[in-house]
Amino acid sequence: MLPLYTYDVSTLLLLLALMLAVLMDWRRHRIPNWLTFGLMVTGLLLHYFFLPSPEWFAGLKGAGVGLAILLPFYLTGGMGAGDVKLMAAIGALIGPQAVLAAACFALVIGGCVAFYMILRSGELASLYRRYMVMITARTMVPAEAGSVARRRFPFSLSIAVGTLIHQGLIDNNLEFYYLTKEVGFQLQALGVVQ
Repeated sequence: MLPLYTYDVSTLLLLLALMLAVLMDWRRHRIPNWLTFGLMVTGLLLHYFFLPSPEWFAGLKGAGVGLAILLPFYLTGGMGAGDVKLMAAIGALIGPQAVLAAACFALVIGGCVAFYMILRSGELASLYRRYMVMITARTMVPAEAGSVARRRFPFSLSIAVGTLIHQGLIDNNLEFYYLTKEVGFQLQALGVVQ
């Protein structure tokens, strides 16, 4: 866990990176490497410079956990590489336990979005039959050209919402500690608050 005076920087970077990733993924269906690798290097450096010796590995462990959780989805063709790199970069910034929970929230949210898309398209029965054939034949049956299974949606939105749910509601880590403390001191100095 990062010390209090670095929380403002890391929280601001996390929010900015999530916003940029969602916007770029929404428009271009791509998350650029400069964003994911830049966030990952920043997270690793923050952990290295501001944590004592054994704890600075938390950034590296977080990146590994974020990568390991979403990598199987990429390898099976269900997700883009940018989404996997984004989750690894978030893990480098927030650590292993937090990225595990955030990824679980993101997967549930993404699953709900996918299920909604399937229901809305009216292809639930055909998708069910396709998966039953794949299970019984133990072979991959590609989706038809116009089916809902071929449509893309920006999973970075699910990652962002899952991360914000975990960081904001569960861990309560979306506060600007140093900024609020400084504002409080200034208000006390002016006699506005006691």
